[in-house]
Amino acid sequence: MENNSNQGRYDPLAHIDYMIDTIKDATSVPFTDKCSIERTEMINSLQSLKNNLPGTIAQANDIVARAQDIISTARDKNKKIIDDANRMYALKVNDHEITRGAREQAAEIIAKAEAQAEELRRDAHLYVKQQLERLNETLAESTAKVQTNLKEIDSAIDNL
Repeated sequence: MENNSNQGRYDPLAHIDYMIDTIKDATSVPFTDKCSIERTEMINSLQSLKNNLPGTIAQANDIVARAQDIISTARDKNKKIIDDANRMYALKVNDHEITRGAREQAAEIIAKAEAQAEELRRDAHLYVKQQLERLNETLAESTAKVQTNLKEIDSAIDNL
């Protein structure tokens, strides 16, 4: 079995299987566990395996290195995504807290403003009432003077 680039990628396991099959199919020496194989063919096959293994191992190492790079990159991206998600979550929570605090503060400000407006309305009504009472007193005094003046004029007319 030779490395034939026209047939595709070299498969060292298939090559080893070929050698095992060759040894299994070899002619047995009677009354022993030994066999007879063609030495040149087996040496050439082992030499081919020896020559092709470093390239295959290098390819496998390259594949493993690329896989480790991909996994490392994926882990880094995963960590970045999780960190970004945690930051966004913290911002959302913070925004939520700020918004909730702002709403509470706005409600307090509105309640105070409404209370102040109610107090101002009450004070305005009291002021108007006081002014009207003063006006009423002034008018009453003026009416009393007018009545007094009218009586004086009537008596002056009667005396004429």
